[in-house]
Amino acid sequence: MADPDTSAVPGTAERRSYWRTNGWRNGAELWAVTHLKPVWTLLQELPVVRSRTNRRLINRLVYKLETRPNTLSTRTPYTSWESLTDRTYSARHLPADDALAQRLQSVAPASVAELFRREQPRESTKSTLLFSHFAQWFVDGFLRTDPDDVLRNTSTHDIDLSQLYGQTEDVTAMLRTHSGGRLKSQQIDGGEFPPYYFGPDGQVEPEFVDLPLSYPGRDRKAVELGELTDAQKRSLFALGIPRGNIHYGFVMLSTLFLREHNRLADLIAAENPDWDDERIFQTARNTLIVILIKIVIEDYINHITPSHFKLFVEPGIGVREEWYRQNWMSIEFDLLYRWHPLIPTDLTVGGVRRPASDVLWEADVVPQQGLAALFDEASRQPSTEIGIRNTAEFLLPVEERTITIGRRAALAGFNDYRQACGYPRLRSFSDFSADPAVAEALEARYPSVDDVELYVGLFAEDVRRNSALPPVMGTMVAVDAFSQALTNPLLTKSVFNASTFSRAGMRVIKRTSRLQDLVDRNTPGEDTEPLVTFTRTSSTATR
Repeated sequence: MADPDTSAVPGTAERRSYWRTNGWRNGAELWAVTHLKPVWTLLQELPVVRSRTNRRLINRLVYKLETRPNTLSTRTPYTSWESLTDRTYSARHLPADDALAQRLQSVAPASVAELFRREQPRESTKSTLLFSHFAQWFVDGFLRTDPDDVLRNTSTHDIDLSQLYGQTEDVTAMLRTHSGGRLKSQQIDGGEFPPYYFGPDGQVEPEFVDLPLSYPGRDRKAVELGELTDAQKRSLFALGIPRGNIHYGFVMLSTLFLREHNRLADLIAAENPDWDDERIFQTARNTLIVILIKIVIEDYINHITPSHFKLFVEPGIGVREEWYRQNWMSIEFDLLYRWHPLIPTDLTVGGVRRPASDVLWEADVVPQQGLAALFDEASRQPSTEIGIRNTAEFLLPVEERTITIGRRAALAGFNDYRQACGYPRLRSFSDFSADPAVAEALEARYPSVDDVELYVGLFAEDVRRNSALPPVMGTMVAVDAFSQALTNPLLTKSVFNASTFSRAGMRVIKRTSRLQDLVDRNTPGEDTEPLVTFTRTSSTATR
């Protein structure tokens, strides 16, 4: 399902629907970046114009919503000093709507979660399974709901590769060798992998006794150690965040970045023999964080958008803009990034078709199959499509908890967020989707279109043509993604230099823009020459 092609004959119902639901400004901007391909290609090839175009497009994306500092947070329903400074509470884009929360009491969260139930899987026409893997791994580094109080968070609010390094100096110290700037690792069948958390005797390795493996409280994305079998325990790795072993896709990405860190450390040490362990480690980490940001913008985000112009990272971009402020993750961003529909009911791992629910906490898949083979395999099978009526059954309880979080925060209705992003308010349930079944399901649960809550509305809209996401979700992702990634202090012009990254680090940063680049240089000698892509190609077959 997608936006109608606005090059259709004027006066068609599809054309009227396009402008009614997108509005003139958003509709015109979308049309411009998805048409006129020769113009965008020319702009991309002229260095000075390319930079100006890049900055202008990013600014237009970020300014769709009010910029930070947000006037409100989940700390108080009004502006207070604490709501402006206490980042253990989540920011919020719109005020709480207690009246809506009251009306929704008659609509059971379990009933709403049924809107997401997958009956017939819908494949994404654009995204591979690798896109799903990367999305989960990436956002788990900074979107961290406090399991004991969903209005609070445990986030650092920065893209800092906490998946690899942890969130605190104590955790980082446990994961380091303290020699040559390297992270601890082990060799398994000739490949480099993180160290095991448990020893052969089933006991936690002494060096990791203070490294948490599961979240405290009621976080059901993690499990307690008692719920793991002995075989699962023996396969778990020591990683930066407690649920780093939850899924083999998470482990393969953390392993890839571990290899790249140690590769960088060796390069930096070789060129700087007088540097000590601490400086080599910090320089390698600085370099790898920027490499991640480049991959996020130039590979991942460019995959998500339908635009012909490919956005890119520039040091110092945005420093004079109103959106260049201290990072603070919003509760809306936390909820809209729960892309459970991307996960297929069944997937292929190591050539074997398996239920997705069966590969949780099976980290041993990664050393058994090898990184190159797993990245290639994930790039050659599709993810499923973002949207309601497309979540696997085993994830429905997670959908229900997410709906409950939105209500606990008394989030405003979906139409209010559409309006805040410059879209017209939807006037009927049929405006959500070209699929009549979506309108029927929404109308059966909500008294009016204005009562549809944010989380449901984000997924109820049809995915845009040649995009990975529906319209409002895509807009809100862009607002936070660019304004949170490009404010990283490592991208400041005064910091972005060889003193911060070393000459070796600068060379690697310059030649990295895709995840493929990382995989290629960190899987030498493996049997597979992997395809690494978020975007389906002619070689991507349904499996």
